[in-house]
Amino acid sequence: MLFDRWFRFTETLAVPPWLPQWTLGVVLPVATLLAYAILSRIVPYLFSGARRGTIRLVFRRTRFPVQLILLVVVAERVLVRILPETSTALIERTVPLLLVAAVALLAYRLTGTLFVALRGHFDISAADNLTARRVTTQIVILERLVGFTIVILAVAVGLVTIPGVRQWGASLLASAGILGLLVGFAAQQTIANVLAGIQIAITQPLRIEDSVVIDGEWGWVEEITLTYVVVRIWDRRRLVVPISYLLQKPFQNWTRSTASIIGSVYLYADYTVDIDALRVEQTRTLAASDLWDGDVDVIQVTNTTERTVELRSLVSARNAPQAWELRCHLRERLVSALKTGQPGALPRERMRIQGTITGKDTDTAS
Repeated sequence: MLFDRWFRFTETLAVPPWLPQWTLGVVLPVATLLAYAILSRIVPYLFSGARRGTIRLVFRRTRFPVQLILLVVVAERVLVRILPETSTALIERTVPLLLVAAVALLAYRLTGTLFVALRGHFDISAADNLTARRVTTQIVILERLVGFTIVILAVAVGLVTIPGVRQWGASLLASAGILGLLVGFAAQQTIANVLAGIQIAITQPLRIEDSVVIDGEWGWVEEITLTYVVVRIWDRRRLVVPISYLLQKPFQNWTRSTASIIGSVYLYADYTVDIDALRVEQTRTLAASDLWDGDVDVIQVTNTTERTVELRSLVSARNAPQAWELRCHLRERLVSALKTGQPGALPRERMRIQGTITGKDTDTAS
């Protein structure tokens, strides 16, 4: 209502006889933009607390599209008044396209602001972040889907505003069914990825910041779009995986049901190893570490060979990064315990030497 009154007021203005007619087309748009700039900075102070920050964020993210809408509307009304009728054809063709683009950008920015505010309610950096990761994944994919829809609608409405293109498009759709089939066939992979992205959002086999292993690469899910997933590898590389690939081939999700994870450490020792002493050393090491979550502390003999026994240590941590650091730390401490406390239990080779030594036949084992 406020801007409608402003537009009606601008229509009543007249240019003084001592000024050129075109000055109205400059002064009014500038005055409109200045009025909006002042208003958008005053309104947030009418609110208090967190609402003020939200209102300020909305105005900041929507300032450009709103200014573009105001500028186009005011300039169109002014130019129609001061230009001859023969010169307004270009304006009548251009203004609808600019308005469609500005309104689409405004809708995109508004929905983006809403999703930013929603994501702010969930902290994925917390230790127990399962709920936050699940909701954040849904928000991110929904944001991509809404943005994609806004762009498609804006392009469609923009084409409808051009009569020549609208008629050509209608005749093309009516008479070129084969071309439509070819386009649909060419875009089937893209459409499959988009549908797969929607399925990922609903079923959630993986979420933002999930710890996953894909094609032997271990990392964290950094970004999920409608067509691909970006995995942040532990060595700072990025693995880009098409969404459809994740629905067709198996992958490991270490944090599917909880952020807590169990890690394993393998050691190979001689048959003389004192396993109970290693269990005591592991328990002492875990108790002194902030990385251990106090849940799992196990050492098992998982295999034997003709030379060594295989020991598997199982420990738990709050999340995958801490599990990795805890495994490295525990491996170092167990190896040190074997070297200092049980040097005879380190892996070694046994040989039987037969032959003549110092003139006598002996059968010596070492």
